Amino acid sequence: MSAIRDLERDHLRPGAIAEALAGWSRFVHGTRQTLATYAPEDCPCPGCQWDDPVERRKALRLALQVLPVRAARELRALVRPLDQRYLDRSYPEPDTNHIRYLLDG
Repeated sequence: MSAIRDLERDHLRPGAIAEALAGWSRFVHGTRQTLATYAPEDCPCPGCQWDDPVERRKALRLALQVLPVRAARELRALVRPLDQRYLDRSYPEPDTNHIRYLLDG
């Protein structure tokens, strides 16, 4: 927890990783229609961008890259099943390559 707290303090904001994990989970557990019709919002305000599930997955990717090994392993154990659910429920298309690139595969 201290590693995540430090990451949030230095690079994100308090609670960002928990929010990112919850948001990514909601997205991958959503309907197939939600996955198929996903498109990023064009709102330039930072708060709205954080509502984008891909922005949340980017935050998780950052955490997995910079956290110490043990903390990253614990977070990866939570993220990997969500990533697999996304892969199982979505179709590989050029429009989703940027999402698939983010996944810790």
